[in-house]
Amino acid sequence: MNHALIQYLKKHSDFVPVPDLEKALKARRDALFTDVEDLIEEGYSVEFHPYLGVKLLDIPDRLLPHEINEDLNTKHVGRNLLIRDEVASTNEEAFALLEADPDLPDGTTIVAEAQSAGRGRMGRAWHSPRGAGLWLSVVLKCPVAPDKLPVLTAMASLAVANMLQQFIQLPSEIKWPNDIMLRGRKCCGVLVEARSNLPDTWVLGIGLNVNQQAADFPPELKGLATSLRMERPGQQALNRVRVLRPLLFYLDKVYDLVLRKKYDKIAKAWAEFVHMGGKRISLQQGGLEHTGTVARVDPLEGIALRLDSGETRQFPAEAVNNVRSA
Repeated sequence: MNHALIQYLKKHSDFVPVPDLEKALKARRDALFTDVEDLIEEGYSVEFHPYLGVKLLDIPDRLLPHEINEDLNTKHVGRNLLIRDEVASTNEEAFALLEADPDLPDGTTIVAEAQSAGRGRMGRAWHSPRGAGLWLSVVLKCPVAPDKLPVLTAMASLAVANMLQQFIQLPSEIKWPNDIMLRGRKCCGVLVEARSNLPDTWVLGIGLNVNQQAADFPPELKGLATSLRMERPGQQALNRVRVLRPLLFYLDKVYDLVLRKKYDKIAKAWAEFVHMGGKRISLQQGGLEHTGTVARVDPLEGIALRLDSGETRQFPAEAVNNVRSA
């Protein structure tokens, strides 16, 4: 693929005359025509006019490394980028890479076009059809104290929610502890995992539904799951590369806060996306169910619940599960 041709066409919003291309790229006309055909085969939308020349209309909706890396202004996340066509799970792929090479760089990111056995929290399956979403894992190498581990999940959900709100202009919300919601339906999940033989190493998995339509979801997810496309005006499809680049950027920015131990800053920003204050919920801890009104919520400290007895009780983040409206 002629990357110089791609870059030159991207600099021009209109047709570029063929003689100009020949001169700028120092290429013969027949070779340029072959390169243009190659771009079209790769999925680039290119218009050719016999008199006006060549015009690049759009990039492919494919996970091409050179497109993802273009203008990717990150310190850690995505600097070492690995693209897979299909894997069972990007998290499992990340752990396999770490087993083979424990010196895998911090921030190594694995992105797959499809997952055959994607999963979420508590072993739940994650629907990961080919080309419809962003299925990725990021290797994080940083010491995090056991009582601070929830900050990694908070970091990821904050980055996704912030990106969706600021870049895609969709009203995102974080549902405790790690689901990103759009208008009451789940569009993204986060899963952080570790292995005992890999100290101070974490694998952060993210599954983001991008271009699914309602008919694409299995029956058990209809009405519960959504995608960015379904929530956009006119349900217009998005180019996944143009979603992935800002996602990696936001992840990198929040990860930098983790590395600098700015946990309070993460917690404060995270809480702005968690709309639980004053709501009546039920949660489970140690097999017992508790119902009350949420007084405070924090990714590290957990949920402060004002019980029906009038007592306010703190439920640690790591001990809380099955949180739902009461």
